[in-house]
Amino acid sequence: MIKVIALSGDYGYLNQIETTIKSIMDHNRDVKIYVINPDIPHEWFVNLNRYLHQINSCVIDAKVDPDRLKNMHSSFAHINSSIFGRFLIPEVVQEDKVLYLDSDLIVTSNLDDLFNIVFGDKSVLAVRDYNEIMAFNAGVMLINNRKWKENQVTDSLIKMSENRKLSNGDQTVINELFQGQIGELDLTYNYQIGFEKDAFWNNLDQPLMRLDKVTNPKIIHYVTPDKPFNLVSVNSLRDKWWHYRNLEWSEIISTYGNFKKNEIKDLSFDGEALIFTRVAETENIEELIQKMPNIRFNIAAYTGMAFLLLKLTQYDNVRLFPTIIGKTLDKEINEADVYLDINYGPNANEVVERIVQKNIPIFAFDQTKSPDLNYDNYHVFHDDQIDEMASAISDTVKTNPKFNIEVKDVSESLDLILENRKSVVRFGDGEFDLIRGDSIPYQNYEPELAKRLKKIILRGNFNNTLVCLPDVFKGLNRYNHYAKDFYKSVFFPKNDHFLKEIAQTNNWYGSTFISRPYIDLVDKSKSAATFTKLKQLWQGQDLLIVEGALTRSGVGNDLFANAKSIKRILCPAEDSYQQINQIEQAIRANAENRLILVMLGPTAKVIVDDLQDLNNQMIDIGHIDSEYEWFKMGATYKVKLENKHTAEFNFDEDISAVHDQAYQDEIVARIIGEE
Repeated sequence: MIKVIALSGDYGYLNQIETTIKSIMDHNRDVKIYVINPDIPHEWFVNLNRYLHQINSCVIDAKVDPDRLKNMHSSFAHINSSIFGRFLIPEVVQEDKVLYLDSDLIVTSNLDDLFNIVFGDKSVLAVRDYNEIMAFNAGVMLINNRKWKENQVTDSLIKMSENRKLSNGDQTVINELFQGQIGELDLTYNYQIGFEKDAFWNNLDQPLMRLDKVTNPKIIHYVTPDKPFNLVSVNSLRDKWWHYRNLEWSEIISTYGNFKKNEIKDLSFDGEALIFTRVAETENIEELIQKMPNIRFNIAAYTGMAFLLLKLTQYDNVRLFPTIIGKTLDKEINEADVYLDINYGPNANEVVERIVQKNIPIFAFDQTKSPDLNYDNYHVFHDDQIDEMASAISDTVKTNPKFNIEVKDVSESLDLILENRKSVVRFGDGEFDLIRGDSIPYQNYEPELAKRLKKIILRGNFNNTLVCLPDVFKGLNRYNHYAKDFYKSVFFPKNDHFLKEIAQTNNWYGSTFISRPYIDLVDKSKSAATFTKLKQLWQGQDLLIVEGALTRSGVGNDLFANAKSIKRILCPAEDSYQQINQIEQAIRANAENRLILVMLGPTAKVIVDDLQDLNNQMIDIGHIDSEYEWFKMGATYKVKLENKHTAEFNFDEDISAVHDQAYQDEIVARIIGEE
C-alpha cells in the first residue's frame, strides 16, 4: 500500500520540510509525498527522488500560485501564509486518503496503523489540541480527500481564512468548517511539544497531563515559536529533531537494503524543445510536457514570467529562462532539436529566423501558427491533435533528421575490423575543425590537408578500409555531461553544413570511439570488455607504431603486452603533416609484415589513404594510450599524465623523461620537425 502524505511550505522552510521527510522515510517506505509550495526549486525534488525511487517512494512538486494564499490570516507572527497550502489538497492530491503533516514535526515510527484507520462518516481524523481541549490540532490530519473533493471545500476554507479575527489561523478554520465531522486520533499521533513553559508558569495541568499519557510518541510536533531549529530552545526533544536533520539520505536508504550509488545520476533526455514566448499563454504546453517526459522543454522570454509558466517547473523535463541574455539564448538555440511555435501573442522573429537558418523543425497548432512563415520544415496540427504532435516530435528527435548519419557502435566496428582485417581511419572534432578552415593546437590549418580529409569522409569506406565518425547521431545519453554539452553546443552547430553534406552521401561509418571507449561514457562498466577486444587486434602480431615524439604509447602499461614485437617511428608532435613524405618513406622502409598503428592526429588519415598499395593492415588508433591509462587508474575526468602526451592536454608541457631501454630499442626512425 502506498502511503500518501502532504506537506506545505515555502523555500524559507526547506530545511524543516526535508527534515520531516527524512523522519518519515527513516521508518516508512512505499510513500508518496506531495510538497505544496510556491517557490521551491525543482532541482531539490529531482535530487531527492534519486534516492527515494530506490525504496518505491517519491516526492511530488505541487506548485501553487502564492496569490491564492496571500490574504490568509495566520494569527501568529512565526507562521506565514504558505501553511494554508493544505487547503489546496483537493486540487493537487489525486488520492482519496492523505495524511497532512506540518513541517515542524518529525515522525518516529511506521505509519501503517494510522493509514489503516477507516473514516466512517468523518471528513478528517485528528488529535485534540493539548492546550485547547475543545479543538483539534491541525498539524496532523488524516484527510478524507474524496469527501473534501465532493464537498468542494477549498473555496470555503480560503474564504474563511481571510477573516482577520481568527484566533488560531488555519486551525480555527478547520475546526469551524468541519465541526462534527472530525474523528479523534490517539494522542501519540500528534505529540505536541512546546506548551510546557506556559503550563508550568500558569499552573495549567491539562497540557502536561496529556504529554504524560504518551510514552512512545509516533509523531512529535514542535508547536509554539519554541522550535528545535532556533538558536536555542527549551523543549526536551530538541536532539530528536537534529538527529533526523543530520541523517544522510544514503544512510536512510541503506536501512531497507543496499544503497545503489550508481543510480544517483543526472537527468538525461532524448532531445531538446525550445519555446520562446512574449506572453504566458501557451497552447497545450502542459499536456505536451506530460506526454513527452523524454523531451526537455526549454521555455525562454526576454521578460520575467507569470505563474502560469512558473508552475511548469514542477516537471522534471522543464527549464525556464526568464530575462534570457545573449550567450544563454545562443546555447539554447544551438542545442534545440525542435522549436515549438505554440505561444500566443507576437513571435520573437529574430529567434525564429535563427531557427529557420539552422533548419530546425518547427511545430505549431492552428491557433498559434505563423501565417507568414514560408518554411518547408514547419508542421501545423489542429488544436486537439496533442497526441499527434507529441508523436511527431518524438519521431523527429529519435531519427534526428538534421544529421541522418549511420555510425556503427564501438562493438560492431571492432567486429568488422577483427573479422575482415580492415584498416581504419578515424575522424574527430579536430579533423572537422581543419576541414572548416580552423587550426588546432597540434596542427596548423593546411588547405591541402583539409581537402584530403573532407574527400576521405565523403568517399566513405574504401578498399578494405573502415572510415569512422563520432557515434553521436542517434542520441547522446551514453556520454557524460561535458561530452554531451560539447557535441550539442559546439560540434553540431559549427559543423552543421558539412554534416548535412555527409548525410546526403548515404554512406555508413564505423565508430571513431573505438579509441575512446572509457572517459566520456556515463556507464563505464563495458570498457574493460572493449579494451579486451581491442587487444585482440594485435594479439601475437609484430607492430609498427607511428606516433608523436612524446606519445610513448604503451610505455609504463600493458596495452601492447600481448604483441609479438614492437618497432616505433617517432614523428613531430606538432604539424606532422608538413613531414608526411618522410614519415611515409619511413613506414615503407619498416612495414615488413607488421600491423601498423598510427597515432598522429589528422596526418594519420592521409597516411592510411596514401599507403593503400601496402598489404599491411593500418589502424589509426589515436588517443588509445591516454584512454587506457585513465581506465587503469579508474579516473572520472581527464588526468594529465606525467611522462607522456595526454589526450586533450595538447601542448605537451612538463613531460618527464622516460628511462626505458626497451622503449629506446624499439625506435627505428625519428622524423625531425621543421623549426
